[in-house]
Amino acid sequence: MRYTMVALAVLLLTACESTAIREMRSNADTKSLTPEERRLWHSAGELDSQLEKADYLYEDAVLQAYLETVMHKLYPEYAGSITVRVVDSPSLNAFALPNGSIYLNTGMLSRLENEAQVATILAHEGVHFTHKHSWQQRRSVKSSTAFSAGFGIVTGIPALGDLVALSSIYGFSKDMEREADAEGFKRLQSAGYDVSQAPVTFEFLLAEVEALEIDEPYFFSTHPGLEERIQSFNELVQQYGTTNGYRGSMAYRSHVDKLQLELLADYLELSQHQSVLLILERPDAFEKYPSSAWYYLGEAYRLRDEEGDAARSVDAYKTAIQQAPGFAPSYRALGLYHMKNNEPVLAHNHFSRYLELQPDAADRGYIEHYQTSLKARK
Repeated sequence: MRYTMVALAVLLLTACESTAIREMRSNADTKSLTPEERRLWHSAGELDSQLEKADYLYEDAVLQAYLETVMHKLYPEYAGSITVRVVDSPSLNAFALPNGSIYLNTGMLSRLENEAQVATILAHEGVHFTHKHSWQQRRSVKSSTAFSAGFGIVTGIPALGDLVALSSIYGFSKDMEREADAEGFKRLQSAGYDVSQAPVTFEFLLAEVEALEIDEPYFFSTHPGLEERIQSFNELVQQYGTTNGYRGSMAYRSHVDKLQLELLADYLELSQHQSVLLILERPDAFEKYPSSAWYYLGEAYRLRDEEGDAARSVDAYKTAIQQAPGFAPSYRALGLYHMKNNEPVLAHNHFSRYLELQPDAADRGYIEHYQTSLKARK
């Protein structure tokens, strides 16, 4: 399985930096560091280089540029020093390395609703870098040498164990996390974002974690907790008041629509149809997800296969065809349903439309075979 514990560890630490950025960091950003800090920075850079060619990154240049723009709004004086990368994993996670590499999982991005919410995550993680929390925590990490060494042996990357412990994956002290909340909140205000979205960001994630009984190996179990983030940000909102700041719902949606559909497909491939149902059965789900997501809702009902789910799946496929008529998989799904229920004309018609929309379909041979057999049954 791709998403085993070890593979997930690699996923969460995957980076892909340009040579120019790495050289800029090593030549400019480390000048004010102590020798030991430079060694830590260098180790993080080595990890970036080792994982640069890994295939776990989510490659989307437009999304990448968008997230970098959000980060620049939050930390304009750190332009080029803090970089954002997207990891191709459905896990709800985000973290920062000590050299300014910040990572967001596709699972996290797909759940957020607007730019103000993703800015909340980025602002919080950015403080861990700007305030050198990794370095401050180094003493306590030394006591976890056995874990770090073992982790490095398992992954085959010697530096990984220490860097995992010194990144924000395992969380910092409560004081450091509250500092990241407070300073990140200031960054949100200065950048003109709607700060009322800060606690909403974590309330939404907490609701999903509890509903799915998620026991994440990193972000949720070892950070001080989503409840702590919610309390902290609510206190900040009450203290400083809300603003009519920027939310950026439409801008955010335009950049994550494709990613959201791919994540739904990933969940179904991993037999996690309950995650798809949790996401898409919400009353406002299709205000946030593309219309073609109705197909994935139909697939989730089909896989769950409880009483009434067959009818629910057909209704969802039909809705997908009505609202996203150019989305080919919906026709294939209805074709298979009608073939199974001995309705050859309907099945043949849906299969034909599927192949019209997707002439290079990987399963074209199978579908054409089905069509041949259906003609004999008409």
